[in-house]
Amino acid sequence: MGEAISIERGRAHVPDELIATVAEQLSHQDSFEDLEVATYELVNEIARRVLGAALQTMADSFGDEVTVDERTYRRHGEGTVRYHTLCGPVAVRRPIYRLVGVHNGPTVVPLEIAAGLRERATPALVSSTLQAFAAMPLREYETVMAAAHRALPSRSTLERISKRAGAQIEDTIAAIEPTIRANEPWLDGVCSISTGLDRAAVPMSEPIPNAEAPEPRIRRRPVPVTVEYRMAYVGTVSLHDADGRVLATKRFGATAHEGPDDLVSRIAAELKHQQRRYGAPISVIQDGAPELWRLIAEMAERHGIVITDRVIDRFHVDERLAEVCELAGGCPAVATELFDAWRYQLDHSDTAIDRIIRHLDALVWHTQFGAAECEPPPSFWLRRGLVELDAETLTAVSAHLEYFRRYRREIRYASRRRAGLPIGSGATEGACKSLVAQRFKRSGQRWFESGLAPCLALRALHLSDRLRAALVLNARARTSRLQAA
Repeated sequence: MGEAISIERGRAHVPDELIATVAEQLSHQDSFEDLEVATYELVNEIARRVLGAALQTMADSFGDEVTVDERTYRRHGEGTVRYHTLCGPVAVRRPIYRLVGVHNGPTVVPLEIAAGLRERATPALVSSTLQAFAAMPLREYETVMAAAHRALPSRSTLERISKRAGAQIEDTIAAIEPTIRANEPWLDGVCSISTGLDRAAVPMSEPIPNAEAPEPRIRRRPVPVTVEYRMAYVGTVSLHDADGRVLATKRFGATAHEGPDDLVSRIAAELKHQQRRYGAPISVIQDGAPELWRLIAEMAERHGIVITDRVIDRFHVDERLAEVCELAGGCPAVATELFDAWRYQLDHSDTAIDRIIRHLDALVWHTQFGAAECEPPPSFWLRRGLVELDAETLTAVSAHLEYFRRYRREIRYASRRRAGLPIGSGATEGACKSLVAQRFKRSGQRWFESGLAPCLALRALHLSDRLRAALVLNARARTSRLQAA
């Protein structure tokens, strides 16, 4: 007898005689390209048959009773079902079991639990589809896999797998995240931790109120919808080195319908873990949206998070500062000079924001009262050729002034820069783009909640390098439910 095929740790050893026989059978191809395609088709067919036979053997191995989640089920019937693989469908005749002692009780398919089948798809297909769903539209996934000579099911089947299996992953995230975190490698050089919240708009398909519903059994006419933009929540936890550079970022997302509560709780658990692991101080860095700061304050109080510092993102402060200088400077040259001077002061003095507020207070007071009483302009503005502000400009300057006054304690960058701590929320702002915009705001896209929620959860795990671990843990939890009765 010839040498047998053997597989060890995922590596296959195929006898040379078998390879030579296969090569001879395929040698009639007209070109190497045809040979390559024929070889892939052969490999797909072999894989499909091997997987089908293995599933059938597993299906035939179950006795009259099985135990699932410590409840006994008895064989009720059987039927032939087509399961999807990366290499094409396989037909398997498998038994169905019904819960003992309950009339018309729930049924289970032990084969699907034992083999990790979900939505009538094999684990490899489910894993591949979910990772693709997190990264790209499924139309692109179809194209990529077709170019790789894989035999995928229809797009509607891929969408069903993505949404339903993705929803199952989403439901287990809070339970499996502690295990994922505990198994992640140690990062050298972590000196600080930052977190932040933000929101990003997503185009949502929503039913039109009082719209005429489609007639039954007419598939071509969809339910009337309107596209509305809803604000999804985005959160990050970043680890920084001694110079404030980001070493790693974990991303979190929640739809507007889900709300921020679960997201904030997961961020709190992440912060506790990272602080226990590295003993580094925690800073909150984000823009000035009051709702987001309220969520941070509630998180700190509810979960006992010790926040060392609260910082308004430098980019947002610079945006407002630039607009104030344009409004109050009079001419572009003066506005640029003033903006550069104030930015320099913010970089080198924690009390710079207090001086900026005093200068703007003096400008607003003079515009409102001093000019009418013929008082001379403040010397700071007089040296810069003060231009009288009209009512609209005064309103805009006053709004920026109130922003600076509200967050004056959070706009102190000099000491943080000297300590090598971050002053920008680039990780959170970048997450709004990478987590939401790049996947959910492509041209022509609109989302239903049933698709957006699982996809957003999967994409957050994907961008945090946690999706593969989540898939493995979720699969283990499913297969562990089944025991022999």
